[in-house]
Amino acid sequence: MYRDYSASIIRNIDNYAKRRGHRVDVYGNCSVPSNNPLQVIGYKSILSLPPLHEYDGIILCADTIDQAGLSKELIDKLQTDPDTPPVVCIRAEITGFYSIVPDNRAIMHEVAQYVISKCKSGDIGFVTGRDDLLDSAERRAGFEDAMREAGYEVSEDMIFHGNYWITQGPEQADFFIKPDGTLPEAIICSNDYEAVTLMDELIQRGYSIPGDTMISGIDNITEAGDHIPSLTTIEISEENLATAAMDLLERIMEQENPDLCVNVPGTMVIRESTGDEDPGRNVYQALRELKLSSSHSIEAMREYVLLSTDFEETLTREAAVKVTLRNLKNIPSVKECYLCEYRENDRILSGYINSDGERITEPRTFPSSRLLPEGLLEDVEGVVIYLPIANKNVIYGYAVLLVDTSEPYFINEKMEFIFMQTGQVFNKLDLYQKYFGIADIMDLYIKDSLTGLLNRKGFEKEFNKLFDKNKNKLHNIAIASIDMDSLKYINDTFGHTSGDEAIKEVSKCIYNSLNSKEFVARMGGDEFVAVLILSDVGRIGQFIRSVRKNLKEINEKKKYPFELSASIGTSELTEWNNLLECMSQADKAMYLEKKAKKKNRK
Repeated sequence: MYRDYSASIIRNIDNYAKRRGHRVDVYGNCSVPSNNPLQVIGYKSILSLPPLHEYDGIILCADTIDQAGLSKELIDKLQTDPDTPPVVCIRAEITGFYSIVPDNRAIMHEVAQYVISKCKSGDIGFVTGRDDLLDSAERRAGFEDAMREAGYEVSEDMIFHGNYWITQGPEQADFFIKPDGTLPEAIICSNDYEAVTLMDELIQRGYSIPGDTMISGIDNITEAGDHIPSLTTIEISEENLATAAMDLLERIMEQENPDLCVNVPGTMVIRESTGDEDPGRNVYQALRELKLSSSHSIEAMREYVLLSTDFEETLTREAAVKVTLRNLKNIPSVKECYLCEYRENDRILSGYINSDGERITEPRTFPSSRLLPEGLLEDVEGVVIYLPIANKNVIYGYAVLLVDTSEPYFINEKMEFIFMQTGQVFNKLDLYQKYFGIADIMDLYIKDSLTGLLNRKGFEKEFNKLFDKNKNKLHNIAIASIDMDSLKYINDTFGHTSGDEAIKEVSKCIYNSLNSKEFVARMGGDEFVAVLILSDVGRIGQFIRSVRKNLKEINEKKKYPFELSASIGTSELTEWNNLLECMSQADKAMYLEKKAKKKNRK
């Protein structure tokens, strides 16, 4: 959905629907992450979600869901169901459906005729669209018409069979580069995605465009104008396509008898890839935008790393829902969002962002015959978007989104990433519950396996609870850094099993010295960090005396052939951001004590 064409179609349908008082539910995926049919079952099931018979009509953008057989399965379903409402296809002619299509043969003839006129010979290559699509055949026919009119023959070795997508750049380049390293005078592509990815691949290999070859496309996607060089193409307005589809459905609802096929015209856009000037082109501005885009891309990658960490630490379904909603709320286009999960006999609204921007995670059950609980989004005009929450071949539910389509990227890669992460967390939790029991897994995740104390992740989780959402302290806090003495001596003299026993015993002595709401974590080896709540002035001294008293009692019992000892340093925490500095100060105080002990032993 976040590709230029798809997003523009949705935006224009939304604008039309709001003007005319219609509601349009949009079902699909941000993208399909795999072509493996077994791994896309979960994503594919979103197309089975809509209650088709309840709609007055259906608009189908079949060429935007062509991965892993999604399009074919949906078309078969719509064609075989006798109760399917009228279906209007955009950019494709499909038996039994109404169609809104460009005159593919005519527009390809126009752009091919122009490119051929700039060539000195018939040494011209052609990239088809998908061989199973009628529009692909029509565009090839338009190319062949123009070649014949120019007196040139078309042979199969001039034709690369493409897929209308960005995945075949290397294969296209290999096909068109001749043994002597030269290229055809021109390469005419069936759409802009193929043309842009071919240009990128050739430029990467050291070729110049239009110096070594001219390239053209069709559709005038955003990248066509932004690319260096900009791409000669034909624009088929998404506004015209969307408006024609909505007009056609209205006429059908009014019981008119419109033609099965409506042709939408195209407009030639001549640019640099065919050696022409681009009058509105500012190359320096384009370079600045590319640099800015690259910078944003790096920042987005960093954001995805942080998002992954955020989801990795969710240990319950409720926590996963909260993380999902929190991150969706930060996307400017999202006005409302509802997360729904499937259950055996009904559905559950796990959490949502309402029209006031509030995040609510109080589960609500509702019948599986509905898409949302009663009263939600019932009077909305315009577009409502449905996306799957899935993990490969398992679907857990779906998200219902009310978005502001005036935002430039109202559906984007970040949104896709969030929902993929949600599906992965649900999958992980289901596996944990099935094989281990969720409580045990949570303990393994946040607790040290040797001592049963918190580990570093557990420490962070508990530490964050001591602050409000603005990172203000809820209590006066001190950090205690505790290091067991002589662990190396114990390991070397009595063995590592005795060393482990010593660590466990020291951990008990520390843990038994804590008050309510205080906690301690084993940070690794013989290092511990405790967080103390300073409810009274003498709490730090009280804790230190208690730890030493507990150690002394163990030693007096002669339980081990060695004595237990620990060095302790403390520091009071002023604010959340000073945690590392505070821990460093506590470490320094602890090492001073350890150093003094070694000096006294000498």
